[in-house]
Amino acid sequence: MPRAVIAAGSLTQVICMVAWCATAGRWSSLIMSLVLALACAAVQLLLAMVRPGTLGFGDVTCTLMMGIAVGWFGVEAVLVWWILMGLLGLVMLGVQKRRGGDSIPFAPAIVLAAVIVVLVHAL
Repeated sequence: MPRAVIAAGSLTQVICMVAWCATAGRWSSLIMSLVLALACAAVQLLLAMVRPGTLGFGDVTCTLMMGIAVGWFGVEAVLVWWILMGLLGLVMLGVQKRRGGDSIPFAPAIVLAAVIVVLVHAL
């Protein structure tokens, strides 16, 4: 994902969350969201550094943006998101291997897992 999209998406989320927190007076949700998003991005960065070439910096920044949204719903939502990311990634990798490839872009798994978790928690 282009960094400009990540930056714009992250900034837009934070602005909306700040506006909501200002009216509702619940700043802890924003703090939790940002801390969890940064932690998730840090883990992805660590994974990318441990095995160079397996994850790119785009995956790390995508994790940051999606982590802001998922982190709003708490630690449990983040844990479910990571499990779902892994499962979706394995399915995508299995499909790619059957097609003769051995790698996949991971951002679609990051985004799809985040969308599913946010929708489930928002309902």
